[in-house]
Amino acid sequence: MMILRRRAFTLIELLVVIAVIAILMAVLLPSLNRAREMGKRVACMNNLKSLVLVWQMYADDKDGKVPSGHTSGKTCWVDHTNLEYYLNAEDQELAIERGALFPYCGKNIDVYRCPTGKRGEMRTYSMPDSFAYTNTGVAEFAGANASMLVRKVSDLKRPAERMVFLDEGFCTPTTWSIFYNQERWWDPVPVRHGAGTTLSFGDGHSEYWKWRDERTINFGVKANALENPDEASYWREIQLANEDIEKIVKAVWGKVGY
Repeated sequence: MMILRRRAFTLIELLVVIAVIAILMAVLLPSLNRAREMGKRVACMNNLKSLVLVWQMYADDKDGKVPSGHTSGKTCWVDHTNLEYYLNAEDQELAIERGALFPYCGKNIDVYRCPTGKRGEMRTYSMPDSFAYTNTGVAEFAGANASMLVRKVSDLKRPAERMVFLDEGFCTPTTWSIFYNQERWWDPVPVRHGAGTTLSFGDGHSEYWKWRDERTINFGVKANALENPDEASYWREIQLANEDIEKIVKAVWGKVGY
């Protein structure tokens, strides 16, 4: 009677197989991570596009008047009046629900948050100072004139170039701030989806901007490492001849004042 013997893997063969699998994983994982991040970036851009379309719907109902970009008051896009800002999910959610835009977005709270948002961040998007017409002091401190604040859609002369929302990540208490008359950062630089951030514009489209100056990225990374990234707004870091600053100042204020 013939006895059949099954040949088993030797230890060396098993180790070779494990090594091959490890090499393949090392090669494929970065590509998978990039693909996953790309998907989140696309979802974020869709959220921002939805928000700016909702913003346009609000303006259509209000004879062209847009909601304030400030975050305290009934005419503001979100209303944090008497609420906590930081890592308090319930208050963040309530601020969104009390905001002027919430009824226009199908009461969908997810549209206010990027998929890469951290736990406790119910809102990762912000509006810039140029829309804070209910808090003119912010614009004046930034070196801009109150007449530059956007109150109506018609105030945006080149809407395709004017930012309405950006993915800030850990949101500062009020609008996202950038100086108009100085080459320096004010609020922390959003370093999102790689080395940049996503934005939406007055004409309804959204974009991804990759930062080009290493100083921009370094400032954003240092700020994000803080327990409360808003503390970096006090640094007001000067960065002369930074093309990222010039580009975003134009997107916020329509022109540079330095």
